[in-house]
Amino acid sequence: MVLPLSQIDLGEKAKVVWIASEAHMAKRLADLGFVPDEEISCVLKGRKGGMRAYLVRNAVIGLREENIGEIFVQTDLC
Repeated sequence: MVLPLSQIDLGEKAKVVWIASEAHMAKRLADLGFVPDEEISCVLKGRKGGMRAYLVRNAVIGLREENIGEIFVQTDLC
């Protein structure tokens, strides 16, 4: 199932499908490792509306809520 990254739970793994950000933010996210087929996992969830952290390419990356909603992932990894 494909859904926004904001909907995955703490500890859950997912694979990036596409980025729906404006070009400058999409490039920045790609530079951080948020590219199609990259496996990521949620390692920290702050308060609602706050930041969250994800493990991407062996690095922990913190993102704002508005950016998290622009990243779409596939959760049923088999």
